[in-house]
Amino acid sequence: MINIEPYAGIQANVNSYLLSDAKSLIVVDVLRNSQEAERLADHVEATGKRLETIFVTHGHPDHYLGLDIFHRRFPDVPVLVASREIRDDIIAFSHWMESVGWLDGEPAMKVRSSKSPDGFDYAGIIQVLENSFLKLSSEPTKIEAQCDYPGSECGHMTTLCIRDQRVFLGFDLLYNGVHAWCGQGVDKVEINNWIQTLETISRLTKDDDWTFYCGHGAEGKKELLGNMKQYLQTFLKVTAVAASREQAIGEMKLLFPGFAQEDFLLVQSVNFHVKQSSASSTAPR
Repeated sequence: MINIEPYAGIQANVNSYLLSDAKSLIVVDVLRNSQEAERLADHVEATGKRLETIFVTHGHPDHYLGLDIFHRRFPDVPVLVASREIRDDIIAFSHWMESVGWLDGEPAMKVRSSKSPDGFDYAGIIQVLENSFLKLSSEPTKIEAQCDYPGSECGHMTTLCIRDQRVFLGFDLLYNGVHAWCGQGVDKVEINNWIQTLETISRLTKDDDWTFYCGHGAEGKKELLGNMKQYLQTFLKVTAVAASREQAIGEMKLLFPGFAQEDFLLVQSVNFHVKQSSASSTAPR
């Protein structure tokens, strides 16, 4: 039996996950900043279990900027992603963040180079999963990793599935009570891909007793898939007809009251879809 423990970060309302058995664990995603990653690493150590794998689901910084902390504190633990494309996404996004000053507060996460010799050796440290499964050494149950989805919230996304336990970890395909990232790199095509992927997942998880875990927000049952689909469809409708960004933001707040990240994720998403000025520097997909 694999235990799933969500660990809720503060910045960006992002989740990390500890997947464990009686003796060992896997940490999935490592939060948005070094300070929170230190606390997560403390929590991992406090379990008394052996950390076997650090796994990153996709190339958005709120899921990997804690890597320097984890690699320094657990230097012998492999850092894995599901595909070369995800590793490339991480490196590309890190280069872009450095170019616009977003890593000035996290210098250890700049890409190691002659310009940043103390930066993070992404290409050397991050390894690609050899097959489609994660596994704890003392637990026979396999954790299925899938990353062949069309581009949606991110260019390449991983989900994890534990079929025997009716558990599906959707990561950033699922937000619950948090405004979704539909900003740079997430155009109408990607949002429609996202909706289609949610429908595919719904067909594959037919039973109502499945539990779904989110990249942002609390876990829940199958209604999370429908709620996420409705959010995306509503976002497309609102931004398609809004006369201004302010109008679109106001309407989304009204339709989804109490959702977190209205000042960042929602604003950035609306600004990308409701054009009012010339485009500035854009993040890579």
